Amino acid sequence: MKKDLFKWSKSIAVCVLFGSAAFSQEEHQLITTPQLKISYVGGLCDVEPGKQAYQFAFLKIENLTNTALHVGFNIVTQFAEGCSGCNANDESLYYLSLTPNQVFTAGCGTDDKSKIYLRNPNFSGAWNFQELRIENLVVE
Repeated sequence: MKKDLFKWSKSIAVCVLFGSAAFSQEEHQLITTPQLKISYVGGLCDVEPGKQAYQFAFLKIENLTNTALHVGFNIVTQFAEGCSGCNANDESLYYLSLTPNQVFTAGCGTDDKSKIYLRNPNFSGAWNFQELRIENLVVE
């Protein structure tokens, strides 16, 4: 009995470890233009000590030109239960200035809208993430 419990616990730990790594490694393309590329990767951030890490999407925004760019867009997060940013309000607007050929990548330490909350696994009523979209893109 103890051996079976140990094997089962070990299997769960391996799944969690590799599931978290897989979640954080895949890059998802959102927008590609001659001037700009926007994608995201999923990742986990410790938010509450002693609790499971929250799931986030981290935007990666690339200036593909040799000139400075100013970009603005709405970030839309679609969940099975509803949508965040679907009404294109000020809360979903994001602006960024990029130097020539700059690659901006958000992370756990990022304190702006480029770090997008997806799920709190500690909350049983958490919404289920489906997709992330960029709308109303403006590049100057």
